[in-house]
Amino acid sequence: MRKSFLIILLFILLIQITLAGNSYEIHKKSKFKAALFSAILPGSGEYYSNNNKSAIISFATETVIWLGYFGFLEQSKWAENDYKKYVYAYSGSNIRNGDGEYYSDLQNYFCSDDFNNNVLIYGRYGLEYLNWSSSEYNDFIQENFYQSDAEWDWQSKEVWYRYGELRRKKNEYIIMAKFTIGAMIINRVVSMIKAVRSTSNYNSSLSLNYNFDPINQKISLSLEKKF
Repeated sequence: MRKSFLIILLFILLIQITLAGNSYEIHKKSKFKAALFSAILPGSGEYYSNNNKSAIISFATETVIWLGYFGFLEQSKWAENDYKKYVYAYSGSNIRNGDGEYYSDLQNYFCSDDFNNNVLIYGRYGLEYLNWSSSEYNDFIQENFYQSDAEWDWQSKEVWYRYGELRRKKNEYIIMAKFTIGAMIINRVVSMIKAVRSTSNYNSSLSLNYNFDPINQKISLSLEKKF
């Protein structure tokens, strides 16, 4: 009789251990999921692993970075509008909204005559050394010459240099916007590391308790979370 009871007791114990072990596995959190969540949205991996304080910090950092990114892009647009207005007001150009190459040439050449002289020099080089035909030469001149409304003359170097400063200001904002992209990547890496660590700490805080009461002939298993 006692032998049969021990066999039944052992069988029940094995079943409870199996069930409790499954429960333990269910309650454990995945490090891979935590890292993936943080890679998508910094802070979400820490939140998944019950590290709410770290989650708030990572998410707040990500929010500030995105605000900075869009802020720098907006500042670059304002800077571009400023130098276009400056060109129209001080260079003698009647172009209000040209392409990027046009505004780059305005920065590199004091006047359109200087630019056009370089076009003529290259055109003659094409005739003499590249075997251009007369029609090819004329097409090149016609395509690259700045004429009429596109002509400019800065009049003074101070005005010209000021335009260069306005152009550089726009480029500085673009560069800062690119730096924020790097900051986003760093924030994600840091959040992923913290998420994996938080998940490991969470899983290690889970404990499987076993209790055997020989007097009442009871066996109990429980899953506990330590705080």
